[in-house]
Amino acid sequence: MSDRSNLAASIDGAPLADEEARDLWTRFSRYMDEHRGDMAGFARENGYVSVTPTFERGRALLVVRTTEAPPEKPAQRPAGEKPAPRGGGGGKPARGRRRR
Repeated sequence: MSDRSNLAASIDGAPLADEEARDLWTRFSRYMDEHRGDMAGFARENGYVSVTPTFERGRALLVVRTTEAPPEKPAQRPAGEKPAPRGGGGGKPARGRRRR
């Protein structure tokens, strides 16, 4: 058996020590048993913005945020690729239709 716990947790991206992670998972599990599906309630009650359970590298990971997550950067396009055309609005009128 591995000396590494199957439960992990991070707060704002910083991993918690195994014992702290187990404690957080225990509190989270108890709360969820009593308030099925209410992750936002657990977060609020503990002063967090969000709590999300996930699975990473063979471990159950509880991801905790104490601040709003920074907005995700838009995906980078490969060099030379043109952006997809956007629908609606300005530009040339559709064929067969005249502007008045």
